[in-house]
Amino acid sequence: MSLSAGRPPVLDNPHSDRVRRVAGLVGRSARSRSGLMLVEGPQAVREVVRHRREAVRDVYLTRSAADRHPRILREAREATRWVHEVSDGVAAAMSADAQGILAVVGLDAVKDAAAAPAPGSTIVLLAQGRDPGNVGTIIRTADAMGAAAVVAVSGTVDVRGPKVVRASAGSVFHLPIVPAASLDEAIALQRRWGSVVLGTSGGAGTESLSDLVRAAERGAGSPLEATHTWVLGNEARGLSEEEMALCDLLVAIPMTGEAESLNVASAAAMCLFASQHCALARG
Repeated sequence: MSLSAGRPPVLDNPHSDRVRRVAGLVGRSARSRSGLMLVEGPQAVREVVRHRREAVRDVYLTRSAADRHPRILREAREATRWVHEVSDGVAAAMSADAQGILAVVGLDAVKDAAAAPAPGSTIVLLAQGRDPGNVGTIIRTADAMGAAAVVAVSGTVDVRGPKVVRASAGSVFHLPIVPAASLDEAIALQRRWGSVVLGTSGGAGTESLSDLVRAAERGAGSPLEATHTWVLGNEARGLSEEEMALCDLLVAIPMTGEAESLNVASAAAMCLFASQHCALARG
């Protein structure tokens, strides 16, 4: 029995126009022209059909994927009438990374606006993150640590790209990801939100993250007690002098080993965990 009533029993032509259109959504220009994006793999598809079902257009599953993920199949059918069974060849032609399940959704599945966050919130600001894996991982960590929003400065990799969506494990569908034309514009938004802007830097004139956490635990006026924004720099060069000058405070992560620096996603995880720790301590 097919997965979708009223459709061909199985979509099995990997050279069809439909397959080419879906596969083409890996490109930013195709996403922009069509207003659609590609969601690959069970984790990301599960999150989009669960949290952004109004944006879901089509879901494609192989028979084996449907058998492995009956709950995703059920929620996909609740989100859209267009749930299609596809052959293994068609699934592979649409995406080599889908594990037999993928979805086509509207670009509005990723929210790109946010209201002013509640007092004490944490925000992440990406200053031109270029690596999809790092950007997706940072978004996933921000989601897990309770951040209110992510702000992405122009030059950051497209957060609707399949690699970012996959690396985020679907967290791009959980919290707003707000674009900004420049870092100046992004910082101005933080000022309107009443947020303290914290730059991540190991250079001179920095405060220790450990000291900020201890001050928050004492209720001694740490910026981690207030609404605050972590500014994360480019993977290769970090924050420039000009970017650091726009921050209210520069924060360093203490390191006792021999490594010179941390990957930006690892640094983000430590900063965001500290923010969550302080929020939970406040009750």
